[in-house]
Amino acid sequence: MARTQTVSDDEIFMAAQNVITRRGVHGFTLKDVASEVGLSRAAIILRFQSTHELKVRLMDRMADAFISLLAKLPTAPGGDSLLAVAAFIGGHLGRRESVPSYFANYTANMEERELAAIERRRGAALRAAILTVMPETRIERETAAALFNAHLTGTIMNWVAADDEDSVAFLVYKTKAWLRLAGIPFNAEFSGTTPTAASARKTVSKPASKAASKAAVKPALKPVSQRVSKQLSQAAKPTKPTQRNAKARSR
Repeated sequence: MARTQTVSDDEIFMAAQNVITRRGVHGFTLKDVASEVGLSRAAIILRFQSTHELKVRLMDRMADAFISLLAKLPTAPGGDSLLAVAAFIGGHLGRRESVPSYFANYTANMEERELAAIERRRGAALRAAILTVMPETRIERETAAALFNAHLTGTIMNWVAADDEDSVAFLVYKTKAWLRLAGIPFNAEFSGTTPTAASARKTVSKPASKAASKAAVKPALKPVSQRVSKQLSQAAKPTKPTQRNAKARSR
């Protein structure tokens, strides 16, 4: 039986978010949302008129929440503030299995005018937050901020294939390496346990120490190291023609 009077809009939005996470933007239907929240499809249409309107209002709310949390991050330029941004993004990743669907949903959203505008608004807020805390480097701050944004995207994709379950610890660890490469000082003890990062997390897990982060990341890098070591050892071995030439020269 439908529970029209007992289900809030917030509950419907949460149900819609769960459906999008599971089925993607193109697989999003009012029927699935109604089943998720325990309402009839007609009851949801009475509130939101159409699938598209519910989708747009949901994405707009999600963008507002994201931007609101961004505003609570540190604003002083420096490595620690960049680490706070990385921890914040790590806290938004949720489960590893949801990351591919996020990128698929982003691509789908960019094909629709209203949803694309929301994605651009959220992206612009993140870029502005990064630029605000980017210190002076050897290159222009705008370029450095763009490279840092690309670092975050690449690290998220890297995390999907890594063994580390803690997305915050993984992004913080990789960002420390990026900061060393860029020559930006930071607090080596930073672990990503800021209040804003904690509030952004989908699931709560025990923060990892620096040593634990390294230990968690190493298994993901080990196969690459093994391949490189093997290639180097093979390259170091002399070929048969080289050995014959060496004998000829020794004579």
